[in-house]
Amino acid sequence: MVMEEVLPEESSTLYSVDVSWFEENKYSFEHIVQSRMCDACQGRLDEEVEERFTVLDKKTGRASFEIRRNKYGSDPVRVIHDCCSKKRHYITPDMPTLEAVFRVFLANSNQPLTLGQVREQLAEWCPGGGCQWLLLPVEQLERLVIHDRYYGIRAALLEAAA
Repeated sequence: MVMEEVLPEESSTLYSVDVSWFEENKYSFEHIVQSRMCDACQGRLDEEVEERFTVLDKKTGRASFEIRRNKYGSDPVRVIHDCCSKKRHYITPDMPTLEAVFRVFLANSNQPLTLGQVREQLAEWCPGGGCQWLLLPVEQLERLVIHDRYYGIRAALLEAAA
């Protein structure tokens, strides 16, 4: 059995935005993500809001809710997931490839995705199919991601399965 094809293994690699990369490179993750918010959400950044949090009582196992005051956008990834990514111009056809990929991760709450899954989501933003980033084969997209020096997109570090 001499099947030494590397592609299936590479295509199943999960990627995400490594938040610690921003700190290590002296960038503010929060500021960079907030700059990707829609105009309406950016306009609310100084606004104080009440947010509802679920609190689990360890003794009884019951969940209750707690209201906390916070600045709007203190969790910018959640704001993008809940609001901005649902708007028409969140990802545009003329957007640079890595910017579009970065925004896909933000829209998905930075959950690890394969580059194939990223391309599927990018295709939804380009119904005509002529977008520059859809013309790239997954292998080229992977090379772009591996050489990323601005967005912190890295192979996701997951617990090793036995």
